[in-house]
Amino acid sequence: MGHIIIVEDDPTLGLSLEITLRAVGHETILCPTLESARAAIRGRSPDVLVLDLGLPDGDGLDLCRELRNAGSRVAVIVLTARGTLEARIQGFEVGADDYVSKPFELPELVARVEARMRRQRWSAPAAVVTVGRLEVDFELRLATVDGEAVTLTDLELRLLSYLYERAGYPVSRETLLRDVWDLDPSTRTRTVDVFVGRLRRLIERDTKRPKHLQNVRGHGYRLSLE
Repeated sequence: MGHIIIVEDDPTLGLSLEITLRAVGHETILCPTLESARAAIRGRSPDVLVLDLGLPDGDGLDLCRELRNAGSRVAVIVLTARGTLEARIQGFEVGADDYVSKPFELPELVARVEARMRRQRWSAPAAVVTVGRLEVDFELRLATVDGEAVTLTDLELRLLSYLYERAGYPVSRETLLRDVWDLDPSTRTRTVDVFVGRLRRLIERDTKRPKHLQNVRGHGYRLSLE
């Protein structure tokens, strides 16, 4: 059972989400505004935030950005009618973990919520590793770039750990979707590429000529520790 905060101003959709998630055993709080969501998050540790973007008192991405800047690692699933690639990339850049476009099927959302919760239960390796500019203490979930503290979400840590354990070997996008995101490998999404791009900006000194997080043409990515 997880603790889920739903930020959605459409009362019909919000109620449907509450009923569906409670039916499979989760606790939920429904918030129709950013302000009510901030109040609900305050003093609590939700597992997942299901976050609409077009809200009466602002843009949901502002809340996502606030949480990441404050060091929160709550899983954020953006739920919105903005289905363009640019909108998805913007969401991922401010720290969203997943992106579901409206209209959608409720079972799909439940699957994504539970996938995010499984990722949060991931047991990180007890090791400190350095890759390029980035140093990560997986046990303490602490990261620095050139000595300056940065925040990585659990999903970003899991992706880096997965690639680190397979350093030197190519890993396909399909494999990453299955093993890191817990999604069907045939899912058509650029999520993997967006997250790799985020890590690359932390690792590489020249992202146009990556030395450590390299593209493998027609396949996926390879992490080099050299």
